Amino acid sequence: MAGTRPIFLILMTTWAMTLGVVEFFSKNLSAATFSDVMVKQSVAGYSDNAGLTRSKIGLDAANPSLRFGVAREIVSEANWLDNKYLRTIYGEGVRINDSWNLGVTQTFGKLTDIRAAIGGASDGVIRSQNIGVGISQWTIHETLQVGLDLSHSAVDRPEYEILDFDATVLTAPPQVTSNGGTFAVRHLATPTTIPLASVTLTKSSDRPLAQFYLVGVRQYVPAFGGAFHGSLYRGLNQGSLSTKTLYGEVNSWAADLAWIQEFSAATQLRLGWRTYKELEIGRAYGDQTQFGSDLLSVGMVHNLKAEFTAGHKVTVEAVVVKYLTNRDLMATTANLGLSEKF
Repeated sequence: MAGTRPIFLILMTTWAMTLGVVEFFSKNLSAATFSDVMVKQSVAGYSDNAGLTRSKIGLDAANPSLRFGVAREIVSEANWLDNKYLRTIYGEGVRINDSWNLGVTQTFGKLTDIRAAIGGASDGVIRSQNIGVGISQWTIHETLQVGLDLSHSAVDRPEYEILDFDATVLTAPPQVTSNGGTFAVRHLATPTTIPLASVTLTKSSDRPLAQFYLVGVRQYVPAFGGAFHGSLYRGLNQGSLSTKTLYGEVNSWAADLAWIQEFSAATQLRLGWRTYKELEIGRAYGDQTQFGSDLLSVGMVHNLKAEFTAGHKVTVEAVVVKYLTNRDLMATTANLGLSEKF
């Protein structure tokens, strides 16, 4: 994977220092604050046949009530000289994006969860901020969970004009804000079957109202020691468009299938497949363009034996994702993570 080797070395050389710092604090501060702390450091790489590569390193720390994460991503465009937007906005084909997130969850009576999260990201040119709050409640003899999440985000970016096919000048606004809400339900139909559904409405300042619908099921299969995950997704983004809208109306569909296999208490294999279709109606002449992609993922989670980790509870996670679009874009993503629970 292009761009992943230097970050992999960073992961291995900084892992011991990270664990040492967290272990020091967990032993010297209150147990209530740092109970069941999970620290995870991860690296990821992306490469496609269009000349785009991404390298990312992240550090996350979480316990049942609090989570915090930071990440740095390096993006490189091999063909940036042919991209007027990159030359105008960034001036070069390499950019660095730093991001962070902070979340808090509080459980009351084991049935009610209240959560809040904030985060932000910046590559020195485009900046984003987001905030969200939510609540979930188990009801009907603890078999039905209903939840509501609200979010707000803002993206600041330089103005950039393009000439549409109908000779209309389109200008992306310098700030785009978005407000959304998700209502979700989960039903514990049987001890091994959980159907779920959600509805999301999102209104952006530069787009019509977007609607997203999802239904799915989580089915545990004791005979095989595994679990099946499946879901269907539908997205609609239709309505009045303006000269501040850089693309047309969008209808989308997706299906996800996954199998999680437990080989032992220490090893888990994850297989996933996703197909996505998108129909975009151009704002200039109302022409229709069909987009699509197929994605295949293979992942593994393994708990290392204590004798190999000096008594630490260390987990290794690895996943490789490959996808192909109907525009002949082929891409591969790889991710490796190490985590320890204190």
